[in-house]
Amino acid sequence: MILVRRVHLYAGLFLLPWVFLYGVTGAMFNHHELFPYPTIETVDAGGSLVGLPTPEALAEQVTAALDAQTADAAVALHPDAVPEYTGDLMFETWEGGARRVVHLDPMTGAASVETFPENEEKPEALLKATNLKLSPDPFLDGQRDAQTVLQRAGIDQKRPPKPLGWTKLNYLVTVDGEPARVTYVLKDGHVDVERYTGEDGMNPRAFFLRLHTSHGQPPHWNYRFIWSLFVDAMAIAMVGWGLTGLVMWWTIKRTRRIGAVVLVASVATAAVMFFGMESYYAGTKL
Repeated sequence: MILVRRVHLYAGLFLLPWVFLYGVTGAMFNHHELFPYPTIETVDAGGSLVGLPTPEALAEQVTAALDAQTADAAVALHPDAVPEYTGDLMFETWEGGARRVVHLDPMTGAASVETFPENEEKPEALLKATNLKLSPDPFLDGQRDAQTVLQRAGIDQKRPPKPLGWTKLNYLVTVDGEPARVTYVLKDGHVDVERYTGEDGMNPRAFFLRLHTSHGQPPHWNYRFIWSLFVDAMAIAMVGWGLTGLVMWWTIKRTRRIGAVVLVASVATAAVMFFGMESYYAGTKL
């Protein structure tokens, strides 16, 4: 038990920065107004907004239009339909030299304007090249390799498999002696050659959210590869904290009854939420 307690304690102390990171950035994903990069101003339009129709009214309008355009099928609202909007209605403008994004909540009619700082560094295109035709074409080579893999897997593929994803090649060149970044897209040969010094770095919100979502392991050692090891360590540690917490709870006899009630309530609540969320996502595909 001493070993269990020490592992529980010191693993938590060592990984404390990552615990804070994933906790805070998880909340940042859920609330865009938390630690915002742009300035967010709530706007009271004074009832002058036209506003969107209710989800029910718009659903009826869309369904009627579908039914009118479909001669060989009858389209009607499902009796269990629960129409709802997903996300804000957003518009962007660059008037006044700054990027501004207007958010309109279709459910409540609330409105806000996000104003982004003007000094955000933008990549500067150096060359006019847009698409390259290489011979041999690495994409076609990869497509043929995919067909070979399918054949060896016993899958009869009459047509070439369709591309999925946008594999890119990224590297640095010099253009008239100036460093530039090249991004080549294997799928269609699109290429960007941009000057991007990185002197302004990333804004803090974007950087921390990027850390939260960083995943996968690059093929060579670098800081991103090392970061992926800490992601694995966090996954192991979080499971370990749960297991060692259970062990420590069980060893304290006076907490067993209350702890058992809490565990039963936890499992029951989790089961209800899991099945409820599965039904929600499977039913709405949102």
